[in-house]
Amino acid sequence: MQKRAINNENDFNIKSGRIEQACARYGLGRNTMRKVAEEAGAEIKVGKCYLINFSKVDAYLDAISE
Repeated sequence: MQKRAINNENDFNIKSGRIEQACARYGLGRNTMRKVAEEAGAEIKVGKCYLINFSKVDAYLDAISE
């Protein structure tokens, strides 16, 4: 499997991203991140591409941390 270079050169707010980006953003492993994304309803599947909606995960984590 090839590693992708993931960076945010334009410094704009990213709404969704790949599993690797989500793991780095939230400090979780791949399996845990997939579970959290599923529970939050934040999974985006387009063909074989699996993306995670960061806005929904943020809202979900805020809700369970109160």
